[in-house]
Amino acid sequence: MRWNGKEARTPRLLIGDVQPMIGDALAALVSSRGYDVVAQAHDMATAVAVLNDTEIDIALLAADMVNSTVLTAIANLRRKGRMIALVITAAGPDDDRIDALLGGLNDGMILKDGGSEWLFHCLASINTGGHWHDPRAVAGSRARRDTAAAASVLTRREAEIARHVAGGSRNRDIAHCLGISEGTVKMHLHNAYAKLGVESRTQLAMDARVRSLA
Repeated sequence: MRWNGKEARTPRLLIGDVQPMIGDALAALVSSRGYDVVAQAHDMATAVAVLNDTEIDIALLAADMVNSTVLTAIANLRRKGRMIALVITAAGPDDDRIDALLGGLNDGMILKDGGSEWLFHCLASINTGGHWHDPRAVAGSRARRDTAAAASVLTRREAEIARHVAGGSRNRDIAHCLGISEGTVKMHLHNAYAKLGVESRTQLAMDARVRSLA
């Protein structure tokens, strides 16, 4: 294997997980593919100590072990020329830590509910100087951002009606379901069009922000 496409040596890994059994399983798994697991950590303090005192190429850390202290330690080491790659493992696409961690200092993100092939695909990409994030994590984070964006723009009633439109309901059916007039439905729809920058019912129904509300 090559680290960053330069040195012909086996990448050295730190495995960090608050659950020792998962950490041991990950260590055994990556070791079976030729990676050198030089340390394990089950808390953030230990992870920071290992990062500072041990020659590590890749830190494979669980999301609940990555806080500002860990990120600052990695950033400081990188400024000193220590090119440590950070790969985060998250429970699944709905892990509420993903949004804050995606697009930061990390070079990769793996979801624990996926197959081991994704882990090795990620490590192989990083091993050649690239990045890799599980597409489900990226899609889930984008959907949550879209939902938050729509929720911040539309009123509760506008969002409610937009959801019905996205589901294929007609104005008459929406009015009956919500106990309001068709005229009121149309008024809220036109307000939603203006706020979301769309021009038609079809565009509204296909808008990712509206679909994320469903």
